[in-house]
Amino acid sequence: MSKIKTHWHGRVLVVTLNRPAAHNAFDHEMVVSLRDIFSSVDKMDPKPHAVVLQSEGKTFCAGGDLNDMRTLGKADYETNLESARELAEMFRAIRLCSVPVVARVQGSAFGGGVGLICSCDIAVAAEGSLLALTEARLGLVAGVISPMVIGKIGLAAARTLCLTGDRIDITEAHRIGMIDRVCELENLDDTVHKVVESLLKGGPTALANIKRLIEGVQSSTFDESFEFTAKMIAEARTSDEAQSALDAFFNKKPAPWINDD
Repeated sequence: MSKIKTHWHGRVLVVTLNRPAAHNAFDHEMVVSLRDIFSSVDKMDPKPHAVVLQSEGKTFCAGGDLNDMRTLGKADYETNLESARELAEMFRAIRLCSVPVVARVQGSAFGGGVGLICSCDIAVAAEGSLLALTEARLGLVAGVISPMVIGKIGLAAARTLCLTGDRIDITEAHRIGMIDRVCELENLDDTVHKVVESLLKGGPTALANIKRLIEGVQSSTFDESFEFTAKMIAEARTSDEAQSALDAFFNKKPAPWINDD
């Protein structure tokens, strides 16, 4: 049985963690599979308009497989460094995916599971979910996920959660920006669907450029952002996608990428 499943729902690629008996903890096989899937989105034909990351069972993701960690702990530093780099590549492939990625969260998420959530662009979670950065309680650090976590919730909240390892409920996760939409469990699919519907109304190239814009602005000083942002809007205005969408608007027609999916 595959630990990572994929299927299409119209123009949306659905990626499913499929290891419910292990609370969807990701082992090396899953890390490589997720990295490869998200790294290959640009090469897919057709290319998805959006991606939904979800999981089977009652737990979204318990983080890294502790048996793997225990084995790696007995290996040398170079082996551990290579493993950590592969893990970082997985999270970064999700974060830098050229299409919007929506996390569908049910149940708990710990450690790297929180890293997965923070790597996605938008996170929708069911009430009753619990989240925690538990690495300190295992003598570990939230290493390769820290850029995603800090980028999502800010330095102050990340510092507190990483140091204490305390669990937070979905209300608190929403308050600090870790979760973007909260709903009852029975409404989770409908809420995810509404978010995806909104994304499908955006131009595919525009969505990719918005992700580039946000990453670029975040990594720039205010002065550096001047030329970068000017170039981004100039490129967008003159693109075929924008021109065709403007023509459609003035002709009172839907944008060319809109269909009934």
